[in-house]
Amino acid sequence: MSLLDTVVGVIGGSVVLPCFSKEPQLTPEDITVNWKHHNIMKVYDIVKGKGSVEGQDSQYKNRVESDSKQHLRGNFSLKLNNLLYSDAGQYQCYIIEESVMKTVELHIKEPLQLPFVPAVGGSVVLPCSSKRSQFTTEDITVHWRHNETLKVYDIIKGKVSLEEQDSAYYNRTEMILENYLIGNFSLKLNNVQHSDTGNYTCHITNELLIQSVKLEFSQGAQARPEKIVLVPLLSVLILLCM
Repeated sequence: MSLLDTVVGVIGGSVVLPCFSKEPQLTPEDITVNWKHHNIMKVYDIVKGKGSVEGQDSQYKNRVESDSKQHLRGNFSLKLNNLLYSDAGQYQCYIIEESVMKTVELHIKEPLQLPFVPAVGGSVVLPCSSKRSQFTTEDITVHWRHNETLKVYDIIKGKVSLEEQDSAYYNRTEMILENYLIGNFSLKLNNVQHSDTGNYTCHITNELLIQSVKLEFSQGAQARPEKIVLVPLLSVLILLCM
């Protein structure tokens, strides 16, 4: 038997994929649950009441959580963090002892507005995600630019390249290497200054895709400090005409 739930997540955010047993009280020996994506990719296992990432698909490494205390109460829900475009689709929660498969369909959307972050001197994450979920290092060439001309950060064939980085960004940019292979090229910008305002573009060259975000300051009420706000812009797919 398969039951369907639908949940909605936001790029870069978190979402809980629900899965509950009909049995209110369980012993660890009773609990074996398999979570899969598209019925193929292994997301997470619960074996005798304990979480297991053995054989887990690399796309989900360090991105899934499940509360082991809730397992004995029949709650096998899974929290998925740092959401990507490629996370969309159907997830299967198979409760082995009950021969029950519960299906959750995850929809991914762009945020209307990203959260405020501390102002001058703070840090901000500029989002950029591929719609692909699997990469090899040779596939990964990404260019971050500020106002089209300033070179902020480059990844060339899976390796960081800062030789041509504009001096304004020296020692202020960070990316997580492990995220490259799952299509997350978000950039952390530290010690943010007023001069950092403007449009940032993330060019994923192998997909001919440019994603843009605008960084600007917003002045609130007089009693409130100035804040940084990110405004997502339209992504552009580059079409080559022969």
